[in-house]
Amino acid sequence: MQEKIFIPFYDIKKYPDEVLVVDAHHPQGFDLSHWRGAPVPKNCEADTSTEIVLKAIQNKLPELEKKYITNNHYDIDGFLGVWAVFNPVKALEHYDLLTEMAQIGDFREINFEYPDWKKALKLVCWLNEEEAELFYPPFGAPEIAEKEMEACVPKYIHFLDAFSKVVDLPIDEVPDTEEYKLVLGHLEKITQQKTLDVIRLNIVQGKEPLHYYALYSQSQSADMVLSIYPENRYELEYKYTTWINTTRQHFPRISMEKLCDQLNVFEESGKKWEAEHFTDTAPILRLNGEKLSKKERFQSPCFRPIYSSSIALEEFQDICINYFREHYKMLSKGETLDWKEVRKLNEQVFD
Repeated sequence: MQEKIFIPFYDIKKYPDEVLVVDAHHPQGFDLSHWRGAPVPKNCEADTSTEIVLKAIQNKLPELEKKYITNNHYDIDGFLGVWAVFNPVKALEHYDLLTEMAQIGDFREINFEYPDWKKALKLVCWLNEEEAELFYPPFGAPEIAEKEMEACVPKYIHFLDAFSKVVDLPIDEVPDTEEYKLVLGHLEKITQQKTLDVIRLNIVQGKEPLHYYALYSQSQSADMVLSIYPENRYELEYKYTTWINTTRQHFPRISMEKLCDQLNVFEESGKKWEAEHFTDTAPILRLNGEKLSKKERFQSPCFRPIYSSSIALEEFQDICINYFREHYKMLSKGETLDWKEVRKLNEQVFD
C-alpha cells in the first residue's frame, strides 16, 4: 500500500479522483461516510463512518489505495475513520473498540454489553481533552466552513501519531481525564429512564444536568431525548443520528415550531420556548435565555444554563408526547430521507 497523505478538504480539486473522503462528502472524491448524499459502497453499510471504513478494509476495496485522504472537519468519528485508513491492520485488530468509540463520540451512546466500554469511553475523553488543550474544542474555530476545513488539518496530523501510542494500552495506562470521571459520576445520577418506542423518544430524569455521554448512553432505540431535571428544567433534542444516514429505521424529523407555540401558551416564567430548524445537526427545544452558539449547544447540558419552567412535569411531558404522537400518525419509520423530501413532508404535516 502506497504512502498516505492527509490534505485539506479544499485541495480535492487538485487531485480529482485521487482522494478518499472520510466522514464527509465531495463529488470529486471517493466517500466512506455516513453523510446524507454520500453513497456507501456495497457491503460497507454501517451507522458510523468509522465502521464504514473498517468494513471497506475488510472487503479490500481498491479505492483504499488512493494516496490522498481528507475530511472537512475534525471529530471522533471522522478521526478514527482516517486513522483506520492509515493503519488498516491495527484498525481491524481494534474493530470493536473503534466502533464503540465512534458511537460514543458521534452519537453519545454507550453499549454497556461491550466488555471494554470503559476503555472506549476513556479514550474518547482523552481525545476530547487533548483536542481542547492543544487546539480548540468542537465548533471552537471561527464559524466559517473554510476555516474549519483548514484549522482541522493540524489536529489530524497530531492525532494520527498520538493515538497510535495509546490505543494498545490497557485501560489503567490510558491517561485519566476529568471528563471521564464526570461521565462515570453522571451515569450514577440518572434516576429514571425509559423509551417510548411508538415515537422513539428516550425520557431521562437526572439529579442535575448531565454530561451528554451519560444522558444519551442508553438512547440507541430513540431519535429524540427528553431530559428532565429538578425545578422543572427541561430540554428536548433531536439526536444527530437523524441528521446523517444510518441503518436505523427512524421517523423523519418534523419542525418543533408549533410545539414551542403550544408550550408558550402555558409558560408563565417570562421566557419563551424555542428550537432550531429541523435541518440543524441537533435541534434543541429549550427555554430561551441568551442565544447559545453552536459551540455552546455542542457542549453538554451540565455546562450551559437550563431555566426553570412554570409548566409542571406531567403537563410538559403530555404536551410533548402528544405532539409527536399526533404528527407521526401520518408518517412512517424508514431510512434517512434527503432534505428535500423531509421539507416536503413537513409542508404536508403542517399545511
